Amino acid sequence: MKKKNKNKIQAVFLDRDGTINYDSGYTHKFSNFKFRPKVIDGLRFLSKKNFLIFIVTNQAGIAKGKFKLSDLNKLHMKLKEFLKKKNITVNEIQYCPYHPKAIIKKYQKITNLRKPGNLMIKNILKKWNVDLKRSFMLGDMPSDKLAAKRSNLYFEYVKSNFLQQVKKIEKKISNY
Repeated sequence: MKKKNKNKIQAVFLDRDGTINYDSGYTHKFSNFKFRPKVIDGLRFLSKKNFLIFIVTNQAGIAKGKFKLSDLNKLHMKLKEFLKKKNITVNEIQYCPYHPKAIIKKYQKITNLRKPGNLMIKNILKKWNVDLKRSFMLGDMPSDKLAAKRSNLYFEYVKSNFLQQVKKIEKKISNY
């Protein structure tokens, strides 16, 4: 029987739009960021269980000229501050501003950074000592599922009750 590596940490990898917030199309202001039901409770539960929390999100709105990178950075800063006040730490947010059909040429690129590629996840794994066997990803799109699969992460499509879902997953994977 293998011993659990005590130095490795459990983590949750989350898509953003459609998973933790309602996808209203190119969300780039915190005032328009509406959490899905029970997300804050679910994130608080994972925080109490000492999970690292990572967000990996495609943000094609930058490439398509819908908003600027500075808008995205402001939104993410406010999101992290808001959650911190709720005793939830988002350890890192990785985003992909690129899109093959970009209007803004410097963001026109085919890249493994964009899900279903898994470079955002790989970038996190280089910096953090994550226990993949006891970690998971939630998303709402097939591209999220494929990025998780390519990273050997357990994946589920997000359901209506985020708290109930993460509790079930945590119980399931904590035995690995």
